[in-house]
Amino acid sequence: MSFRQEDDPPLSLMEVAEVASEIGDPAQLLGNIVWLIGNRFQTDVCSIYLLEADRSNVVLAATVGLRHDGIGRVRMALHEGLTGLVAEQLSPVMVAEASLHPRFKYFPEAGEDLFHSFLGIPLIDCGLLQGVLVVQTIERRLFSNREIEMLEQVAQQVAPLVTEARTMDQFAGSTRA
Repeated sequence: MSFRQEDDPPLSLMEVAEVASEIGDPAQLLGNIVWLIGNRFQTDVCSIYLLEADRSNVVLAATVGLRHDGIGRVRMALHEGLTGLVAEQLSPVMVAEASLHPRFKYFPEAGEDLFHSFLGIPLIDCGLLQGVLVVQTIERRLFSNREIEMLEQVAQQVAPLVTEARTMDQFAGSTRA
């Protein structure tokens, strides 16, 4: 699969707002976001990892392309894995062959065996890391600077929604019996 074409319109604030308006619960919101991004950017995987309350771990919160039973189970410290590296450095990480990178960490429960390329973008809202947006592809490739910039723009639009989802989930969790 390929990334979006240069002449395709970028993901718009209106599209993101539309997804946000359809909030049923935090999991549904994040699921809608990864579906929208994965569909628009035509990647094999799109996932969101949320920074946990202890701010030392990220956990898979939503995905299109990885195993859904890995949601809530795949977690790593910020010093682990490529996703942890994105969170640790607060900057994009792009790798054409993820399994060859020294920070690669394999999670069998995620079903990542088929995927080679990795691009992770930090989700930062109001100066604070909220999570990491990850896209992956089956084919080995280097994403262009333009593709990285476009996904960074999307991450800026999505980060406040991730903050809201985290807040809603924490509130819902505190009110459960």
